[in-house]
Amino acid sequence: MRFAWRQASAALLLALLALPARGAEPAYPYRPIRVIQGFSIGGISDTLARIVGDKLGERLGQPIVVEARSGAGGIVGMTAVANSTPDGYTLLLGNTVMTISPNMRQKPPFDPVRTFAPVAMIGNSTSILMSNAALGVNSVAELIAYAKARPGAVNAATSGVGTSNDLAVHLLNYMAGIKITTIPYKGSGPALTAVLGSETPVSFGPLLPAIPHVKAGRLKGLGVTSLKRSPALPDVPAIAETVPHYEVPAWYSIVASNKVPAPIIQRLHDEVNAVLALPEIQKRLADQGVDVEIMSLAQFAEFIKRDAARWSELVQKTGLEL
Repeated sequence: MRFAWRQASAALLLALLALPARGAEPAYPYRPIRVIQGFSIGGISDTLARIVGDKLGERLGQPIVVEARSGAGGIVGMTAVANSTPDGYTLLLGNTVMTISPNMRQKPPFDPVRTFAPVAMIGNSTSILMSNAALGVNSVAELIAYAKARPGAVNAATSGVGTSNDLAVHLLNYMAGIKITTIPYKGSGPALTAVLGSETPVSFGPLLPAIPHVKAGRLKGLGVTSLKRSPALPDVPAIAETVPHYEVPAWYSIVASNKVPAPIIQRLHDEVNAVLALPEIQKRLADQGVDVEIMSLAQFAEFIKRDAARWSELVQKTGLEL
């Protein structure tokens, strides 16, 4: 009897030791993870978040839920993540808005460069300057001449105030000595619709969605924002061929609150980079016009600092008000 009691006591003790300590969290991740993107559903940010998120969810064993929080050129989405619980379950599809928005009049109530911790760079893409076929402008040089004759009267649709495509207009204004007026929309999809429907005569936007419209003649591809022509549209020149040194790269990434514990950041960094190294993912991203660029955490942090300094310099030199 005494032996049986001792056996039962030992079994009970082992069971108690196996239980997690009160208040202890299960291993990360133990529930779905949200990736918030700050633009319209179906746009390039939304698409990239889903491509990377689906495979990342497989690796982590938890669903990745992509959530669109459009508004204020991406600031609404950033704010949602900045205000979230810093536990690694709410991430941001980061882009150039992070490094541009500190220069805006209606800037976020926090410094994005300091508020967000780099998790993983995804890659870069090229944008395109396009015009509605009805405008009758066939090149960057012709657009510059057209805009010089009508200062402030030419409107350009962009994916939102402070986005890379918005800054692309301002940079062209500065370098070419013209004044094109930016008209912000809630994402690249609505901006493309605007130029297709002649709401605006020109637009800057992601290259990939514009390709079928350029090839069909509905839009005229005037120039791409990379220093060299894109193999996807080799007949469309780089804007830099007319305006030397003109370049506006668009980049995409995953970032998180800087209060997220470092081991979680490292885990996410390793897993996202493993996803990006997959040939099938690189092809899918290339099909979206994005060239994968895998970076270490230190390299990504330095990249963000350089990009922020670049846009700050442009605003200071031009007196630009965003």
